Amino acid sequence: MKIFRSIGNIITKANDKIALVASFLIYPLVFVVVLEVFFRYVLSKPSPYTFDLTWMLYGALVFLGGAYCITHNVHVKADIFYNMFPPIVKKISDIVCYVLLFFTAAVAYIYSTSMMMKNAWVYHEISRSTSWGPITGPIKTVLFISFVILALQGLVKFLQLFKREKGGDAS
Repeated sequence: MKIFRSIGNIITKANDKIALVASFLIYPLVFVVVLEVFFRYVLSKPSPYTFDLTWMLYGALVFLGGAYCITHNVHVKADIFYNMFPPIVKKISDIVCYVLLFFTAAVAYIYSTSMMMKNAWVYHEISRSTSWGPITGPIKTVLFISFVILALQGLVKFLQLFKREKGGDAS
């Protein structure tokens, strides 16, 4: 079971590093938004680039941080009743939710984003939101990667549910 723990540690550390790098996307995102406000309201000439840059930077920032949220249990959840459950019921609830909800959604998202990514690169897809029309392959690749690392981190957390309560190895 040491091999699974080692792989899990590698996945977790990689996701932490990816989230750290992705967190720096906030700086160009803020810069682009401030630039757009300046162009639009001071110069009365909106930029054709900022809308697409904003949603691409924000999308990358949010989606690449998803695995970090699972790792450190900081994602939003409704735990009003969950906190009242005894530990065994919490564990069973987590297992059921991972199997029925998380992994089902993760597989669907990985499949759909892989198709979107493939089509974006094969057909040289461009964004039609603005006259700039940037290619969408890079951001769709980021979305695909983010769902893969999210699923891997979810698998690590799921396997951790089967650890013995007194710190033993996974059964």
